[in-house]
Amino acid sequence: MSSIQDLLGRVTQRLEGGGEERPGQLVMAETVDKTLETLQAVLVEAGTGTGKSVAYLTPIVAAEATAVIATSSIALQSQLLEKDIPLVSAGLGVDIDAVVLKGRSNYLCVQRLSELDRADATEQLQLLGGLNAEDDDLEKIRKWSIETETGDREELSINSGSEAWRAVSVGPDECPGAGKCPSGDSCYAEIARNAAREADVVITNHHYYGLHLASGGALIGEHDVVVFDEAHHLPEVLSATCGTEVSGGRLRALARRARGILVDTDVDERCERSAADLDSMIREFRGQRVDLTADLVQSLVMARSHADEVLDALRKIKPGTNTDVAARVERATKAGTSLMLAVDAVLDTGDDDVIWVDGSEAAPILKCTPLDVGHVLNDNLYAERSVVFTSATLPQGIVGSLGLASSVAVKRVGSPFDYENQGLLYCAAHLPSPRSAEGGTKLRQELAELIEAAGGRTLGLFTSARAMREATDYLRDELNFPVLMQGDSSKQRLIDQFMDDPETVLMATMSFWQGVDLPGDSCTLVTIDRLPFPRPDEPVTQARRNRAGPRAFGVVDLPRAQILLAQGVGRLIRRSTDRGVVAVLDSRLATSKSYRWEMINSLPPLKRTRDKEEVLEFLRSLDL
Repeated sequence: MSSIQDLLGRVTQRLEGGGEERPGQLVMAETVDKTLETLQAVLVEAGTGTGKSVAYLTPIVAAEATAVIATSSIALQSQLLEKDIPLVSAGLGVDIDAVVLKGRSNYLCVQRLSELDRADATEQLQLLGGLNAEDDDLEKIRKWSIETETGDREELSINSGSEAWRAVSVGPDECPGAGKCPSGDSCYAEIARNAAREADVVITNHHYYGLHLASGGALIGEHDVVVFDEAHHLPEVLSATCGTEVSGGRLRALARRARGILVDTDVDERCERSAADLDSMIREFRGQRVDLTADLVQSLVMARSHADEVLDALRKIKPGTNTDVAARVERATKAGTSLMLAVDAVLDTGDDDVIWVDGSEAAPILKCTPLDVGHVLNDNLYAERSVVFTSATLPQGIVGSLGLASSVAVKRVGSPFDYENQGLLYCAAHLPSPRSAEGGTKLRQELAELIEAAGGRTLGLFTSARAMREATDYLRDELNFPVLMQGDSSKQRLIDQFMDDPETVLMATMSFWQGVDLPGDSCTLVTIDRLPFPRPDEPVTQARRNRAGPRAFGVVDLPRAQILLAQGVGRLIRRSTDRGVVAVLDSRLATSKSYRWEMINSLPPLKRTRDKEEVLEFLRSLDL
């Protein structure tokens, strides 16, 4: 039987140029192989450039194990499906059936579209959001529905918030399941789930796998191993998916669905009034924790009572042979039942749950988020299969937050990159505090000077949208280089423009700090405006601080800032030939005695400097 080293060699030899020797990749592959044998959990911190996808895929495929790979980014899902899995398949000579599995609302609902093509389509469209039958997006969907084989929304060129898509898709809280739907046999979501049950490798996201765990394992078929790539995101994502939420919007949606079905009843009007009452009760607390006061409890109880009234009215409907009415009754029934269960969950919160308000002023959402998800993982994950957690950076305390025993160690394998010779880490220690009156002005001036020396070729990372917009406006006036800003276009289009024109500057916020691969000469300067500490008023973070007590900064704030900073710095060196500068424009990285070394030691070992002239000279000297 071939060793993992031999198998990995067969795979990497298929890379262009025969592949580079990556000792860390072999260590990781051997670690995953042992984990498959012992049905244990392992955490692997694998530095940028390790080739971790190939490292975990090779032993999994060689062992003929069925696997789920959960990631936090669409980019990595695409890389796995289009590049890494075909590479391993060819190298090992094994056919791998791999599929991507998404949440139900990502797929076209054949039943809802067919209902909108019936005689009462106009009425139904009005109830579902004020659309009309000639809506451009709806017409695009109709034409696409004839051609699509997957029903996957990603194939469509319509806006992400399209009301038309909402009218032809369903979420898990209202879908009754294929067995109770007239179009169940042709349901794209069910087809995708059935294909996933037969696949060798299922690729999904952290959120969907979290829902799978919260459902007790109902969403994904049996598998031997699950890999959580980009696992530094996982604790927060699982907290969100294992929580629940209640809103006036959910009650209104139930009322709209009922209004199109029920006759001679004003229960839908009572739902609308109850929804307005709940909204007014929680709106002023957006972004804050809330207590279950007597008034709030009463508002929730009334919302539950009105949802129950809708269910009672729905039970009296006799659709007969009208399959459309039957399907709409089933969806409304599922939505009402889900809402009642959500209210029950909020009212039954414990000491380890935080209740807070999210959403917009027009649509506030009451959320209940558990602070500890270890019990969910212990109950539904570890006893059943091998588990691999991996990321370029894993935070302190992640072992405990994942419900693992303290004896479980984090295996760390280094990056193959020669960071000390490939780049500089520059801290602008001379800049005033970001909080000072002149901090923003001085930062933007410094930024312009650095970008000028780099000849464009800059990814500017910001901790707030406001700082990003102010910097973009300033740079567009000061520089002759194209300056793109997140929000100007889709994320992928911005990346394509940035990579196609080497002199381009791209300004972005948190979604570009991680999961973005920009190798080559287009990105020779990465700037970071501030150390990415969490906001002091984030409700869930605030609750975790309260629980941690005097240790809060060290166990809550600092680890999160370390991870985000390391992810941001990691955007610079993506290949062994990349060179450039990471400029942190926050003097605290150089001056804070209490945490500067903890921050620095979590970063790739770039050569460090505070000398701006050295940085400008280095940028100008790059032979591009």
